[in-house]
Amino acid sequence: MKKSFLVLVALVLALLAAAVAPVFKADPGLVQIHFRGWTVETSVLVLTGGVLVIWLLAWFLVRLWRMPAETARRIREQRALAQLEKGLLALTEGDWSTAERALQKSVGPEGRSTARYLAAAEAADGQDAADRAEWYLEQADTRNAKQKFLVELTRARILMSNGQYEAARPVLENLQARRRRHPQVLDMLARCYRELGDWEPLLKLLPAMRKAGLLDDERAEALRREAAAAGLRESRVTEDLQARFRALPRPMQRAPDVAGAFADQALRLGAPELTEEVLRNCLKTQWVSKLLIPYAEVGADDANRRLKQCEKWLEDHPDDPWLHLALGRLCAREELWGKARHHMIRSLEIEPTVSGYDALGQLLERKGELEVAMACFRNALRMNQGKEPLPLPGDLARLEPPAQP
Repeated sequence: MKKSFLVLVALVLALLAAAVAPVFKADPGLVQIHFRGWTVETSVLVLTGGVLVIWLLAWFLVRLWRMPAETARRIREQRALAQLEKGLLALTEGDWSTAERALQKSVGPEGRSTARYLAAAEAADGQDAADRAEWYLEQADTRNAKQKFLVELTRARILMSNGQYEAARPVLENLQARRRRHPQVLDMLARCYRELGDWEPLLKLLPAMRKAGLLDDERAEALRREAAAAGLRESRVTEDLQARFRALPRPMQRAPDVAGAFADQALRLGAPELTEEVLRNCLKTQWVSKLLIPYAEVGADDANRRLKQCEKWLEDHPDDPWLHLALGRLCAREELWGKARHHMIRSLEIEPTVSGYDALGQLLERKGELEVAMACFRNALRMNQGKEPLPLPGDLARLEPPAQP
């Protein structure tokens, strides 16, 4: 590009000289200079040429004078670029100490060092050197708005990677106020709110995240359900729990994660009687077997109703291990020992689980079958440790561990 421009200028000057040459040939002009008794006479063309030669000579001498400094500067820049490349490659590889040393050596003149200092801060953070990382961030050039934004973004990213969400929050909120739809800022701020359990500002952030293309409708709705479930878990009295649940839209009330959160919190507050209707409505809408665990926790006078409901569900889900386990627990509560034993065994035959072995062990212990009960408890412990259960002794020996693939 530069060479083409010089060629174009030279061509224009040549054409200009060709155009004015006839004028100077007809009348070369006269220039007279008188200074301290000296008189110099020459033509306009000669004077112009002399001035041009003197200017070219001065330019050449200045370039010659600056050449050593320019050469040294170019060598320093080449070395800095080589160190920068080495540092970035080491940073990508995860060799933090090598990256930091190389990036330190690559730092150039003031005003051209922002990217290098930011990369050095990342390398220092990789070594858990928070003080050095902060020092690099403070050294980075922040004279214009974009550089300052990038420095603060890097600071927030480092804080987030170290789990310092409280410290990262004001930094990200300030960045989001300046760049409302910046995808990375929105994503990090949403994650920060989520980790802090601060759901209200996260929900306010969802429209901006959708406009930025970070969320689709399904993911946004999932976050709303998660926020609703978290709000239910914060309830400390049953009245507040019920009020929060009733305030939710009906489709969200029947979402498995929301209904499950309501049931878990009701059980923690000692109010199992609140869970029957909520879980039943949810299970009618969407069958999620794990919700049968809290459903089997009965209230003061609803054990029989829950038992009959589970028996109805068994017609449509005869091979659901959690449904058999729930029936086993409900039957045991009603002292229907034979039915309880049958359903618990059937649950383990379909799918051995820690809860299944623990429930069967408690039932057998109550019935005085201590040897088999202890075997059930040992299997529950083995499965908790990631091991396969062992066959049970006596009449329950038909419960074989699952076949190896």
